[in-house]
Amino acid sequence: MNKQNELQSVLSNKKKVLIIGPNGAGKSTFAAKLGKCYDFEVCHLDKLFLLENWNAVEKADFEDKVNGILRSEKKYIIDGDYFFNLEKRLEHADLVIWIKIPLFLCVANIVKRRFKYMTNARPDVTEGCDEKLNLSFLLYALKYNKRSGKQTKELLDNVYDKELFVIDSYKKLKSYC
Repeated sequence: MNKQNELQSVLSNKKKVLIIGPNGAGKSTFAAKLGKCYDFEVCHLDKLFLLENWNAVEKADFEDKVNGILRSEKKYIIDGDYFFNLEKRLEHADLVIWIKIPLFLCVANIVKRRFKYMTNARPDVTEGCDEKLNLSFLLYALKYNKRSGKQTKELLDNVYDKELFVIDSYKKLKSYC
């Protein structure tokens, strides 16, 4: 089975899809592609969580927005790796796509993204969140496995009992859709 057919088979009869993974893995870009190819509404958690200038909404407001999506009857893809409410999203998901590409590639993607969106806004974040690049964020991205990757694996192993689709290489990620 070729990659496209493999993904199409995994997505068939799915209505509630989560895409998770480290910063810079390509979650939002991949979600947008899948949404377009397979007619899913795409919900970017960064757009729900962030206000202008990278300020966060109140946690209760964020939870209300996410709960509204989770209760929706529409087919949706939620992309983002906000661990503090991942368990709730897992309860509703019938498919989780976990992008687990090497962290050095994620950092390279973050750097490329900075230059790509120097003059225009990213489509997956709130208007007014201008793309920035600093060492602390790059180090934060490199610590994904210690920060939330290990906890994510534990949740997926011990709580989530539906379908998990792991994409473990950049080449595979690029081959879909």
